[in-house]
Amino acid sequence: MKEAYGSSVDSMNLDSLKTLKKYEEILEKDPSSSTFVFLAQILYKQNKLERAIGVLIKGLRYNKNNITGRFLLGRIYYERWMIDPAKKELETVFRQAPDNLAAGKMLVEIYKSEENFEKALEVLRFVYEFHPSDSSIRSEIRELAEEIDGQPPAPWANFTAPEVSKKIETAQSEGDPPDTELLTETLADIYIKQGDYDKGFSVYQKFLENDPENTSVRKKFEECRLRAINKIAGLS
Repeated sequence: MKEAYGSSVDSMNLDSLKTLKKYEEILEKDPSSSTFVFLAQILYKQNKLERAIGVLIKGLRYNKNNITGRFLLGRIYYERWMIDPAKKELETVFRQAPDNLAAGKMLVEIYKSEENFEKALEVLRFVYEFHPSDSSIRSEIRELAEEIDGQPPAPWANFTAPEVSKKIETAQSEGDPPDTELLTETLADIYIKQGDYDKGFSVYQKFLENDPENTSVRKKFEECRLRAINKIAGLS
């Protein structure tokens, strides 16, 4: 049995080495390939963190909007408690993908370590918008609110980041389009969650004018357009 187990482990290591070599060859021929993420993930699992960081930094020079790569880089920095670079990467991830629970929770811990409890609470409220069934988020929101105000928060049904929410309400009440500061994927996601596909579609469209290669936003843009068409046709 020991021999069989050892052979299995050796086989797995050999496969991993072959995959590693394959990704390295691809990147040698094309440094801009998104393959860098897969290579970095293998290195991360092998605990070769310095090398993984180098691969990610180089890959992100060519693929600045690769959220998976940026999240992995932020995670490695966070796990090594390299606060400033971790915060920079995770904030970028969270702006583009506010539904990323892991990124949000790591940011909260970073802000708490800096005693920036207001910012930690803001992030948690935004995370709750996408993960309302996570009871640990509710508990931490209550704890942070008590830390800041000395009392628990008012009952909530839906949360959005206060600053973004206030600007949205102002724009809606005045009948004006949102300013360029609000033309983000996050804002569009909020509009879609509210069922306002026309505004979500408009924000995605303007976002893509500035970043036409963003495949994540383009996919949401197409889905939003389909929903809007179905709504007009009475199919949703």
